[in-house]
Amino acid sequence: MSDTIKMLEEVRDAAKSAKDVVEQVRKAHQDLDGRVDKIHQELKDGAVDAVTKAAYQDAVDKVAKHEEKLDKLNSELTEMAKKANNMLGGSSQTKSLGALAAEAEVCKRYSGGNAELVTMHASLFAKAAVTSDVASAGVLVQPYQAGVVLGPEQQLTVRDLFQSVSISSNAIEWVQEKLFTNNAGPQNGEGTAKPESAITFEKKTSPVEVIAHWIPISRQVLADAPQLAGIINGRLRYGVKLKEDGMLLHGDGTNGNLLGLVPQATAFSTAGMPVVAAGAPAHTAIDKLRWGFLQVSKAQYPATFATLSLDDWAIIQMMKTTDGAYIFGTPTDGAAPRIWGKRVVESHGLAAGDFVAGSGFAATIYDREEVTVRVAEQHADFFVKNMVALLCEERIGFTVERPAAIVAGDFAAA
Repeated sequence: MSDTIKMLEEVRDAAKSAKDVVEQVRKAHQDLDGRVDKIHQELKDGAVDAVTKAAYQDAVDKVAKHEEKLDKLNSELTEMAKKANNMLGGSSQTKSLGALAAEAEVCKRYSGGNAELVTMHASLFAKAAVTSDVASAGVLVQPYQAGVVLGPEQQLTVRDLFQSVSISSNAIEWVQEKLFTNNAGPQNGEGTAKPESAITFEKKTSPVEVIAHWIPISRQVLADAPQLAGIINGRLRYGVKLKEDGMLLHGDGTNGNLLGLVPQATAFSTAGMPVVAAGAPAHTAIDKLRWGFLQVSKAQYPATFATLSLDDWAIIQMMKTTDGAYIFGTPTDGAAPRIWGKRVVESHGLAAGDFVAGSGFAATIYDREEVTVRVAEQHADFFVKNMVALLCEERIGFTVERPAAIVAGDFAAA
């Protein structure tokens, strides 16, 4: 019996010691929590002081020391409780004193163990929960690259109206009939002179012009962004073709410009148009286009196209009869734009109110060099600056051999 009492006293003393150690561990954790809080604050301010780091490490060591002592006491207490329980003749289902000690409130407040220590260490290296904030893991989040959105490209229309010919010279020489006097007729009896006609010619020369532009760019960005070369290549080519389209239409033939259609066209004339009766609707844009086609046909060339501004073609398409029906079919009609049987070409190069009616036989485009893009470092000090020049150009000639087959006018003309 005395052995049993002695054993119980030892269990009681061990439990008391375990209680004291748990209290020490609790205090050590409180101290460690304070050190961690200080480290968090210093991290927010930009850096952790060496003294703070040393104090933190000391607190961690104390927690580990007390937890090791507590683990040892827990093991001893559990073993002693098992012996006491056997001495008391308890069943295997009876809770040991060690288990009862573990259920004590002071033990419930302590979690301890290496897992908790790892968690405390982890808190040193994180200000807060990992989020997409730039102060956390936000810098690791890369946005999806959807590509480069380029500006719109204007529809190019003039080149397709005429025949294109490839040449290998810097000029186009051609001979134009200047005057033909046709005196063809019957012979007025045998032995009489037959009618004599006359024809004269004039030599014309049209130069091949250069349309070009260039852009400076660093070798580094070309190497680091491979797609940039293709983007710039495409935009440079588009820029040349856009300028070509404008020059074919309006070029004045000076300072390297082509001599375009409109400056050489025959002026639209309303002479001979039927007079509008009093109270009757005035001539419409549709009427004037038909008269322009007639003017081309009277010059002995078949009219094949009409070029209008986007505004004017939209207005014409929206014309309705008095009962509200569209003249040009329904809005769902997908037929190619045509008027009076001729092709309609919408052009950004024509101002609202202006139009051109003509024949595809009126002019010819001569391609000396197609659009090309070249790269060179030998420009100024580009070599020593790691810069390159991207040059885009074409060489082109344009002749309007039959000006009478091009009629330019204004819908506002009387």
